[in-house]
Amino acid sequence: MAKPGFKLKLVEHERLNFTPAEYRRRYDLVTAMMKKEGIDVLLVRGPENLCYLTGYETPGYYGYHCLVLSLQDQPVMVMRSFESLNVYEYTWLDGFTEIKDYMVPADVTASVIQKLGLGNKTIGVEKRGWFFNVFEYENLKSHFPKAKIVDSTHIVEEARLIKSDEELDTMRKAARILDRAVQAGIDKVAGGVTDNDVAAEVERVLTTNGSQYPGLPPFILSGARTCLPHQTWRNEVIQEGEPVYFEVSANINRYTAAIMRCCNVGEPRPIVRKMADAVIGGLEAAIDKIKPGVTCEAVDKAARSVVEKAGFGEFFRHRTGYSIGVAFPPDWGEGQILSLKPRETRKLETNMTFHMVPLTLKYRDCGIGFSASVRVTKTGCEVLNGLPRKLIIK
Repeated sequence: MAKPGFKLKLVEHERLNFTPAEYRRRYDLVTAMMKKEGIDVLLVRGPENLCYLTGYETPGYYGYHCLVLSLQDQPVMVMRSFESLNVYEYTWLDGFTEIKDYMVPADVTASVIQKLGLGNKTIGVEKRGWFFNVFEYENLKSHFPKAKIVDSTHIVEEARLIKSDEELDTMRKAARILDRAVQAGIDKVAGGVTDNDVAAEVERVLTTNGSQYPGLPPFILSGARTCLPHQTWRNEVIQEGEPVYFEVSANINRYTAAIMRCCNVGEPRPIVRKMADAVIGGLEAAIDKIKPGVTCEAVDKAARSVVEKAGFGEFFRHRTGYSIGVAFPPDWGEGQILSLKPRETRKLETNMTFHMVPLTLKYRDCGIGFSASVRVTKTGCEVLNGLPRKLIIK
């Protein structure tokens, strides 16, 4: 139960990425889920979850950060002292509990829980998060042997799935920047130009138009190397007749939109053209399938069936799409929360957002992909990207 008279205090300042009302909505959503599941205190460790709830951001999340979120008092950010000025700059929190570099972070977090009087209660942790390690879990158990420690990874993550109007507006801005950057990259492509030249132009346009650092680097490559997943430029010269592959994201206030496009220098080889037709057809079939109530696996099947019918099923090595939104390296997606893939029976809901990524990779031959960042609407699908879905012949 909350302390008598407890009321959440949000400190307002000009650097908040969203309105105080938006952060209160998120806080209320997460704490309502905590109450429903009987969780007295939630230890939030993932950088995306911290950013979602408070606005906090830094590339220094490799250092310890933990939001102690209880139902009875103000949230407490427990964090490395060096990073603490970012609390005042980016969040609505009124302070923090610092960790000096000689301290044991898990011990400091335990002392905060103890002061809140919650050491014998139900403590939720992000067991499946990348930043909650075995040592922290064992340390917590040793401090609070009578506590019930439960996996609550899903609580903030599931809250993130449904985007608000403010979040969607931010993602649309990112998508518009992305369109300009990828078009600039395509315009730069020519025989004799290096893939580094193309990547530099994409990065320049992204940055000068307002994109912040992404969760993953742009994937820009040419020729037979286009078959390689998650690879980048290698200062190789683009040759006449070769395909060039782009998979790029833009990020505004840690919210991401992404896109895949392909072009070809001169007349494409038949396999390149056929692959492009297959994956574009698969993407459009999936877009047509999207609406509330449809299962994730049904959307995946719509795309996969087109690619398989075209004869490229064995080269479709990936899920059809994944949730996208708040992002920090090492990823720009939210696929650990929800993906469009076989055997995923959860249903789509209005204002979920996905990066839909049908692509085919034939080793040492070519790889072709076309994608879309989309929003589930009340009746179908909004595509955030504006670039045409076609193979560009240079």
